[in-house]
Amino acid sequence: MTTICNQTFDQERALYGIDGITAEDCSFDGPADGESAFKEGKNIQVNRCFFNLRYPFWHDDVLTINNSEMTELCRAALWYSKNIIIENTTMHGIKA
Repeated sequence: MTTICNQTFDQERALYGIDGITAEDCSFDGPADGESAFKEGKNIQVNRCFFNLRYPFWHDDVLTINNSEMTELCRAALWYSKNIIIENTTMHGIKA
C-alpha cells in the first residue's frame, strides 16, 4: 500500500485508477480545478484530507474516508462507488 502525505493535488484525475493507497493530510484543491481525483480506484484510505474539487470518488471500490472535509464545491462525491466507510467527515456538496 502506497502512502502519500501533506500533498496538494489540483489536476484532472490526479490519482486515476490507483489500487492500494492511503492519503493523509492532503488537499484536493487549486487553480487547475481538476476533477475525479480517485476515479476508478480501489482499496483507498483517506485520512484528514480536504476536498474542494468535483467528483472525487467515482466508480471506486473499497473506500474508507476518515476525519476529512468536502466543501460545497465537492459535488457528487461518491457516485457509482461501493464498499464505502465514512467516519467523522463533513460532506457539504450537493448529491454527496
